[in-house]
Amino acid sequence: MNTNNQLTAQHQAYLEFASTHSKFVADILQRYPQALTLLTEMGLSQPLPPEKNLSENLATQIEQCSNETEQLAVLRQFRHLHMTHITIRDYNALQPIEASLEQVTALANVLIRQAYACAYSHFAKRYGTPMGEHGPQHLYMLGMGKLGGGELNFSSDIDLIFTYPASGEFSERRKPLEYQEFFIKVAQKTIYLLDSNTVDGQVFRVDMRLRPFGDSGPLVLPFSAIEDYYQQQGRSWERFAMLKARIINPADAYSIELAKILRPFIYRRYVDFSVIEALRDLKLKIVQENRRLQRKDNIKLGSGGIREVEFLAQSFQLIYGGRVKALQSPSLFNALAVISAEGFMPAEDVEAIKQAYLVLRKVEHCLQQYNNAQTQTLPSQALPQAALLAVCGPLYNCTDYLQLQAFIAAQMTVVKRAFTALIRNEEDELDQVESEQVWQDLWRVTQAPADLHMTLQQASPHTELPQAFFDALHTLQTQRQQWPLGDRGEAILNKLMPLFLADIASDFPEYSHACLDALGQIITAVSSRTTYLELMYENAQVRQQLLRFCGISDWVIQRILAYPVLLDELIHPQYVQRTQHDIHTWRNEFEHELQQALLRVEPDDHELQIHTLRQYKLAQHFRIAAADILDYLPIAQVSDKLTLLAETILTQVVQHAWEQITAKFGCPPNTSAQNMGLGIIGYGKLGGWELSYSSDLDIVVVHNQSPQGQTDGNKSISTTEFYVKLVQRIMHLCTTATLLGDLYEVDLRLRPSGNSGLLVTHITTYRDYLANDAWTWELQALVRTRMIFGAADIQNEFKYIRTSQLTQKRQLTELRQEIVNMRDKMRTHLGEKDKGALADIEFLTQYWCLAYSSQCPELIAYSDNLRQLAALGKAGLITPSNEQLLTESYLTLRHHQHHKNLQRATVHSPKKIADIAQRVHSLWQRILLDGAD
Repeated sequence: MNTNNQLTAQHQAYLEFASTHSKFVADILQRYPQALTLLTEMGLSQPLPPEKNLSENLATQIEQCSNETEQLAVLRQFRHLHMTHITIRDYNALQPIEASLEQVTALANVLIRQAYACAYSHFAKRYGTPMGEHGPQHLYMLGMGKLGGGELNFSSDIDLIFTYPASGEFSERRKPLEYQEFFIKVAQKTIYLLDSNTVDGQVFRVDMRLRPFGDSGPLVLPFSAIEDYYQQQGRSWERFAMLKARIINPADAYSIELAKILRPFIYRRYVDFSVIEALRDLKLKIVQENRRLQRKDNIKLGSGGIREVEFLAQSFQLIYGGRVKALQSPSLFNALAVISAEGFMPAEDVEAIKQAYLVLRKVEHCLQQYNNAQTQTLPSQALPQAALLAVCGPLYNCTDYLQLQAFIAAQMTVVKRAFTALIRNEEDELDQVESEQVWQDLWRVTQAPADLHMTLQQASPHTELPQAFFDALHTLQTQRQQWPLGDRGEAILNKLMPLFLADIASDFPEYSHACLDALGQIITAVSSRTTYLELMYENAQVRQQLLRFCGISDWVIQRILAYPVLLDELIHPQYVQRTQHDIHTWRNEFEHELQQALLRVEPDDHELQIHTLRQYKLAQHFRIAAADILDYLPIAQVSDKLTLLAETILTQVVQHAWEQITAKFGCPPNTSAQNMGLGIIGYGKLGGWELSYSSDLDIVVVHNQSPQGQTDGNKSISTTEFYVKLVQRIMHLCTTATLLGDLYEVDLRLRPSGNSGLLVTHITTYRDYLANDAWTWELQALVRTRMIFGAADIQNEFKYIRTSQLTQKRQLTELRQEIVNMRDKMRTHLGEKDKGALADIEFLTQYWCLAYSSQCPELIAYSDNLRQLAALGKAGLITPSNEQLLTESYLTLRHHQHHKNLQRATVHSPKKIADIAQRVHSLWQRILLDGAD
């Protein structure tokens, strides 16, 4: 820092360039001799001092003021001198535009707070300090727009909203004064200190029109009135405005309360597509205003301008902000980063929009720094054009003004393209309405089915639809009078249904009446929630996928009816495309996505954690089923994904349960969240990688800790009691029913001694039971087991126990008889629920594994039927033809069972299923009844 009040040669060059091209800089240097001293002290090579230093500096100067006139002068001169510093650095490309925006905002924060401090102090001395629940009350100032977002223009108005915590009065006075009157006086004086014109000009023009009720509303309202207004009367444009709201006061208990009041109005808990229509209205008003005022070359309000970038980012914030808390930021840059990270737009598109925005903001700053004027219009006169080219030309490789104009226009085209894709072009929309007039007429005018048919034939003679379509359409028209839509919902539905009708006629005529029947059910279910109607209206992808499933899958439709939130899943077509991923990749994807969802939940919000787990499972089940129905996933991979999903969720449940139980009782000796001493053994479909959409989780829980141990918490309990409580908590988290259903039904009946045994068993006890007391059917079950949760030590213990039990030599005649007896009991007990040939294949595979694993241990290396059959074939223990018969039959039967409840039409004919059953039964007969090994 130069302390001899002399600028270096380099700094002198910076100064000369800025004063040559900026009337503002030249005027300040001429009017205020102290400007050079300040610039020398701060050093032009350095950015503006931090906000804290600026605040202390300004407060020191204000303390030396003896009257209001001096305060007005200090505030204005402080603003001008520091803005000069920013301008010189900007004009000489010494800092990026992002830094300039931050510095202008920081300077504004300091000036606003200081003006308020002067006003508050003035009236507090006269009337006293208003008190509230958390001590002294203050006037809370919401900075709106770019001030709120930390992106303030160089020569911008500042938009403010004033509020205070609670009503009251100074009752100790001879004439009581309401707190509202006090705060109105403080607000008026704050505005005066900033906005009034003196010989030094203004600090900022203050705009209060964004407050509740606008110009006609009170200047200041208490928190309660603010809350009532936004809950009852807040409009769509106010939600856009409040996205940028930032409390300028230092954080305290009152500001936290205010933030909580505003958040529910801004962000919906559900995905909210209603903002798209509001955005169209706002855009249309801007277009009309541009025409009325004949605006040209406006880089803020013109097509592809700064405002469209802001609207685009704010739209995603309002649509998804209730679910993605990272979007709840007034900063446009933060919002764009999250939009990219969450995949709401391709990352490269977001980056292009951001870079275009930075160019436009740089140009805007240069325009305003030229003469401290609030303008966003490209200049038409030679001098300001030359100044803009001198500053921006080198940055963007432009050597003349026409080239610079073309570069700026290209940036606006990038923005326009993205913004138009979001809200649709008005002209395109008009053309679309005309082309769909026939569908508008069919939907809006209630007619008898025969008349509906005639109307379509007259308007579109080449469109052929069955009579059932017109019957279903007439039924829908009759039903709609009973739907609780409201005006907003009715308007959206009248635009949505013609789109559906056109799509059905062009893409799904073969099951058009089924589509309408399903749509009627869905609209009935969501008619009171306009956001879902808007989601379908705004997304052609959602409509197409929905109609596709309407025709082929009752299961999908019933899931959507039960949980309309699943409509959100149809936005993501990548989930119903063919994938070549393996189990490892899927596991990582499940774990990452679930972790991301849970990161948005406060660690101590157990209720929301349960809700998030259920919502995650619903969404993933739905995605897998969609790919399954469309045959994008082979049946083996469907079961793999369903099984991996269950393991991922169960692992998370165990971790939540561990945190909750250890918080209360502490940990058993030598255990931690990374090594709980707990193992969960998957049996049946879970162990065998064969889960279906409705499968229970058959598990046995073991631990390897000393039963004599005690937990280390304040409320100490025995190790055994601890693990029992842990398993009970796991069961509770899995089975508690909520609005989104439960997670999984958990079945512990396969544990040693069944229902009469403890919920959790020491692994030594488990080993001894299998060695001494297990029935043959329990060893059959052991063939299909694997440990799905547990640290390495208990995993290894279990593998040793399983291998040692399954590889023991057995008497084959006795083994066959016990397996046949067990199969007969199943048929008698289950009746029609018996799985027939599928269970026969499983029992045959288990028989061979138990019979021959003593001589061929690789048979039980895996727990699933398919790989066990492959191992049997590789070892020569079954013929290639039998291996092929059982493998193909097993896959076909599993595929048939999966799709039996998912789709309207059966996947495989009854004859094919009967033929498979006959062939498998013949093999069962030869192997287990005739003993033909």
